[in-house]
Amino acid sequence: MSSEPQGLLDILEAHGAELHALLTRLTLRAGVAADLLQDLFLKLHGSEGFARAENRKAYAFQAAIHLAFDWRRRQRPYEHLSTEPVATGESPLDLLIDAEELEQVLEAIERLSPLAQQVVALRYLQHEEYPAIAEQVGKTEHQVRALCAKAIGQLREMLQPAPENSETRGVRP
Repeated sequence: MSSEPQGLLDILEAHGAELHALLTRLTLRAGVAADLLQDLFLKLHGSEGFARAENRKAYAFQAAIHLAFDWRRRQRPYEHLSTEPVATGESPLDLLIDAEELEQVLEAIERLSPLAQQVVALRYLQHEEYPAIAEQVGKTEHQVRALCAKAIGQLREMLQPAPENSETRGVRP
């Protein structure tokens, strides 16, 4: 453990806004993110794992990512995605397409390994630098870069449209 361990309140005071922003990006709902942040506080309060964690910030972010993906799993298929779009000049159709594409990406991230989920969320949703991620996940910067590259490759593969079957193309049933 570090020589001066941070308490839960210190972590939330220092990183609460970042945690809320990450939860909002993963759930696409600010209200849900606020609820999950409260759940995170309750989960970490009295948690032996958090108390023993060498890097409590990393532990808190990992727990937040798990809470968000657990919430997403519970919502399916009962609740349709309802984003809170920012007022822009985009048409409603463009906003809907963007929201559906974002939902597909988040669902694909959910199918990655927990470590890959964590590094992708921290790098591409939280915009953390590789050295900071490496410190949080206990890997080298090189390993984190490789994990990100591999995860992006897996996401591309998952999100590729299915190839059309040339035998059935143009043939009516």
